[in-house]
Amino acid sequence: MENPVPLSKVAPPAANATERAYQTMLSWIENRQIGPGFVLDERRLSSALDISRTPLRNALNRLLGEGYLVRLVNGTIMVREVGVGEVLELLYVRRLLEPEAVMLAAGRIPAGELAKVRDAVQHPDLATEGRIETWQAGDELHDIVCDYCTNRSLANILRDARRRIRMSNIERVPGRSAEASEEHLRIIDALLDGNAEQARDAMAVHLENITQGFLATYAVRSEHRNLP
Repeated sequence: MENPVPLSKVAPPAANATERAYQTMLSWIENRQIGPGFVLDERRLSSALDISRTPLRNALNRLLGEGYLVRLVNGTIMVREVGVGEVLELLYVRRLLEPEAVMLAAGRIPAGELAKVRDAVQHPDLATEGRIETWQAGDELHDIVCDYCTNRSLANILRDARRRIRMSNIERVPGRSAEASEEHLRIIDALLDGNAEQARDAMAVHLENITQGFLATYAVRSEHRNLP
C-alpha cells in the first residue's frame, strides 16, 4: 500500500522552488506528518508540491545531507529513524545549552509574546481558532527562546536537536503533561520578571525532568521486552 503524501501545511512561496520544497518537507518531518520509515516517492511528491523533479531532488539531497532522510541500497529514500541512544544524546545537548540560551533571551522577549504562550499553557480549555493550540504551547516557548537568544549558532543547534527528538516515536513521556505545563509556567514567569538566573534554573530543571522521565519510561519498556 502506498504511503499518502500529506497536502497540508505547504510552505508559502520562498526564494525558489528548491527552498520551498525543502521547508515543506522539513515541516512534514518535524510534525510527523511523514514519520520514521516513511518512503518518499518522487512522482507523488512532485505532484503534491507542484514542482518539477530537479528542484525536488535538490531539496531531497539537502535533507539527506542533513541526516533527516536516508537512502537505502536500492535507491529508496525514507525518513530516518531516530533511536533511543540518539534521543539521549540530543537531550544531553539541550541540557548543556538551552539553560544558557534562555539566560541570553531573558529581557529581550516581548512581554506580549510570553503572555500569549502563558495563556495557552495555563488555560488549555480556552484554546480557540487563531490562538496557540495547547499541545504547541511548550514548543512555542522553546522556539521563542531560540528566536531571542541573540546567538544564531546556538539557536540553530537547539532547533536541530529539538527537531530530531520530535522525529523519534519514543521521546514523548506519558503522564507528564501537567508537570511539563507547570515547568513551562515557571520559565515564562521568570522571563516576564526579567530574572535570567531563575529562568536558566527553571529550564535546567525542566530538561532534567524530561530526561529522567524518558529514562524511567524506556527502562520499563525494555524490562517488558526482556521478559520470557
